[in-house]
Amino acid sequence: MRRVIFFVVVVLVGIALTSTASATILGTVDVENHNNGLSDIGTIWGGGLSALTGYTGVYSWTNEGGTGLGTAVPDWGFCIELTQEPYNGWQYVLPLNEASLPAAYGTPVGNNKANYIRELWGRDFNPGWTTGADKQMAEAFGVALWEIIYETGPVWDVTSGTGFYATGIEQAATANLWLSQLNGDTAYFATNLFATSSPFGQDYLIQIPGAASIPEPITAIMLGLGALSIMRKRKA
Repeated sequence: MRRVIFFVVVVLVGIALTSTASATILGTVDVENHNNGLSDIGTIWGGGLSALTGYTGVYSWTNEGGTGLGTAVPDWGFCIELTQEPYNGWQYVLPLNEASLPAAYGTPVGNNKANYIRELWGRDFNPGWTTGADKQMAEAFGVALWEIIYETGPVWDVTSGTGFYATGIEQAATANLWLSQLNGDTAYFATNLFATSSPFGQDYLIQIPGAASIPEPITAIMLGLGALSIMRKRKA
């Protein structure tokens, strides 16, 4: 039975390595136990969804271990791929501009959108949201991020559009105010933003304190072998 399990793991990691062959992989992280305790409820249109009522804002999980930058991944983030389900298991840590999107929107996020996200984060992100201090404001920030990702910009409105909009967002006016202030001022750019990525589920925008400069990339093969080694230990 162990051999069968190990073979399945090898196949899954092989698929993951193939799908991220051109990515700058900075680490791996095992994310488990997703929950929506730091989120509010809104209705999402666009981004591949149509009138889906669900959680918006900060999402949390447990970092069960990792390699490279994955060891410092926090236990929270903002989702990037609206049509993907949360995934418990190993994910890669990538530069923000290499975060993936559903096929209809192209991949990756790219430098232009990544820079708008960096500026939004540097201007308006409040770490208190990661403790559930203000779920409505966290929700506003989350839909502002989705607006950047799924609309063309730079004139954004989280309450209308063709690529993305949302209803039932109490602080929508605040989100639009934040977006209206984005002007490409690099003085505000947050330099420690990254993405977790998995071909099997949701990708997340994360912040890693102290990781302002991108470390030397770790090869996909080494990361895959490291993940396999850890998984084998867990199965033993």
